[in-house]
Parts: sequence; C-alpha cells; structure tokens
Amino acid sequence: MIQILALLLLSQEAPPPPVQDLPRNDSASWLDPLHGTVVVRYRFRATPNENDTDFYEFVTLSYGDPAKDVFSAFLSARFAEDVDGNRNVAGYYPFTSLDDGTRSFASQRLYSAYLEARPAGSGFAARAGRQTLDLFPEAVPMDGASLRYQAGANVALAVFGGVPVNLFESSPRGDAMYGASVEWVPDPAVRGRYRFEYLHVGDENLFGLHQDDLLGFSVDEGDGPFNFHARYTMLEGASRDLVARLSGAVPDADFVFDFQGTYVFERIQALSYALDPYASFMMDLQPYLDLVARASKSIGQEFTLDASFTSRQLTRSGSESTYNHSFKRYEVAPRFRNWPLQDVSISASADFWNSSANHFWTAGGDVSWTPHRDVVLGVGTSYALYTIDVFTGREQSHVRLYTASLKLKVAKGSSFDARFTLEVNSIDTFRIFEFGFRHAF
Repeated sequence: MIQILALLLLSQEAPPPPVQDLPRNDSASWLDPLHGTVVVRYRFRATPNENDTDFYEFVTLSYGDPAKDVFSAFLSARFAEDVDGNRNVAGYYPFTSLDDGTRSFASQRLYSAYLEARPAGSGFAARAGRQTLDLFPEAVPMDGASLRYQAGANVALAVFGGVPVNLFESSPRGDAMYGASVEWVPDPAVRGRYRFEYLHVGDENLFGLHQDDLLGFSVDEGDGPFNFHARYTMLEGASRDLVARLSGAVPDADFVFDFQGTYVFERIQALSYALDPYASFMMDLQPYLDLVARASKSIGQEFTLDASFTSRQLTRSGSESTYNHSFKRYEVAPRFRNWPLQDVSISASADFWNSSANHFWTAGGDVSWTPHRDVVLGVGTSYALYTIDVFTGREQSHVRLYTASLKLKVAKGSSFDARFTLEVNSIDTFRIFEFGFRHAF
C-alpha cells in the first residue's frame, strides 16, 4: 500500500510531458481530488522478563469533496504485525492484546470504506459501504447503505439498512440493522434543530440474540455564543436516558464553560454490541444521575486554567460493582505557553477520585521546547495512586510514568516522531520505545 501511494504521489509531482497536443497536467488530473494520511509506527515493549515488538500502519484516504462533487469516497484502515509472534501465551502475559485472538502475526481492521453520491440539485445524498452513523450518540458502525433527502430548507429525511459492524466477531450471521430519522430546522438562518430517530439492531453474540429497538428525540438550540442540547431515548418501549447539555463562552473574558447532566432511568443489561459495546462487558448498568461541569479560563497570552467536576450518584437503590458505582471527581489542568522562556510550554494536571470503595489521585506534567520551527522536544512524568490495567483487569497501585519525546518535521506534510516511556507499577517495570512516520497529502 505504501509503495502504491508513493508512486501516486510521485506521479502528481512529476512535470507533464512536453507534448503540445496534450492538455496541461491532464495525465495527473484524476489524482487531484485524492487526499489522505499514511502513518507507520514501530513499538517495542519490555519488562525484565518479557518483550514484545509490533508494527502498525494507519491509512486514511478520501477522494473528492462531498460538499462539491457528485461522487466522493472515503477509506480508513489499520494494519498490525506482531513481529516476535508472542501470541496466545498460557497464563499471565503482560503484553496480551485483542490482536492476539486472530491466531496470526498480522491483523487488519477496516473502519470505513464507502462511496457517496450527491446528484447536483436533487437534494439526495446516498452512501454505500462501511460507514458510521455518527448522528446517533452511540456512533453506530454499519455495513450497508444510507439515503438522505433534503426536503426543502426545513426538513431532512433519512433511511438506512445493513449489518452492524463488530470488528471482533467471527461471523455476522443473524445480525441486521435498519432505521430512519427526521430533522426539522424551523429557521435555517437561526441555530436550531429538532430530530426524531429510530434504530433497530439485531445482534447474535456470546450473550444470545438481541433485538434492540431505540427511539430518540433531540433538540439543539443556539443563541450567540451559547448552545443547548437535549436528548431523550427509549429502549424497548421504556425510558432509557435523558441528556441535557449547555455550553458557551464569554469572549471578552476568555472564558469557556460546559455543563452536562445524564439520567439513566432503568437498569440496562447486555445489549447488542453495535448499540452499546460496554454494557456486556460491565454485565449491567444501574440507574444513575451524572453531572459534569467543565470550564476553561485564559489569563493573558501565556496562562490557561482548565477545571472540571463530575458527580455520579446511583439512584433507585442500585447496587455498586467494579465499573458501576457512585463517585466524585475533581480535575484541574494549568497550562503555560511561551513561559518562562520563549518557545517553552508547560502543562500539568491533577485529579482526585472519591468513591464509596476507593479514594485515589493522579498528578502529572510535561514540558515541551521548540528550538526550531520543525523540531519539538518534550519530557513528562505522572503518578497515579491507583489504576486498573484495561487488558488484564488487574489492579495497580503507585503507578509512575516518565516520558521523553521528539517530533521532527522532515518535509512538507511529513513528520517523524519518537517516544520513550518508563512505567513503574506494583506489577512490573515496563520500557516502551515508539517510533513513527506520518505523511499527509
């Protein structure tokens, strides 16, 4: 893939042949709408007793502009190779990952691959292939087709159907999804939208066959620097959740804020993966009320302070579990730009968690220096009193991280980066070396 992209790029940059009868640049014109990024990464991880070496390639390609062109396309994929082949190790292995389940040294993940058509003046937009229905808050991935019709300036209709995407399922047998939505914009000159949506997901997985029907109604309003969003959903005919969010800014004071409240009405057990990939992992989700407040304040050109507060309280006498409990979280993150020296930036963060089961805190900071416009150097450290390894589920305490990084721009659209991380925790000492190259065209 990289060689092909390199040849395409070279053909774009090569001068046209000196033939008078050919239109200027005609040989390369079909490549003009092609844009994308290619990222290649190498990662080496080691403990005193084990090590692991991996390669990753990320490819994102787009062809055409969906806002202007009749036809456009998009592709996003990831490739990975486990060089040393440490797979399916019996017992505890510190570098186990989801890719080990493929029983091969190489794995691939196709995130998006679709073709879109927007006939000029028709009001229709059709998309076919692997796509994400991002207008749903769950961002449901689907292999199928969607059709949207702009019925005048105030109403938009959409339908879709296909098979839900599960990157880690061996077979989509028994799976299906379909739905529709209606949007109403009272006045196109004013920020405001009302949306009704319906989604059906049939998913057969390890927990059985799920037939989930979701109804949702959302409201978006805006006035000046303020925006309001609210969404109510029903699952299988019963109230599922209610979300309300108010965000805005006071430009004269360099102040930005965001408030959000979420209320889950009923206990939610295992669902289809496409609708809620986390419910099955947590087994059940007890009813709760979640309140979040975030704010950011700038003082001059050098200093910015970000802060947030989160409070979650179980309701209706819900029982607590490892991933489902009441807690309060306080977080603060100051940032300095070009201080105390020019081209030097300092950032720090600290948060404190207070729950019925645990009380723990984390703190960290990093310093970056730009000695040249194409070079950025950085060092950082962090400390966590308590954390959980996301792959093994094992509890870790007194986790310390030390990092050093380099980012180098080597050409227009191309950059190289390197990073070293030393992690010391109650289980082991980890050393991680990462090297990457990125090219955008």
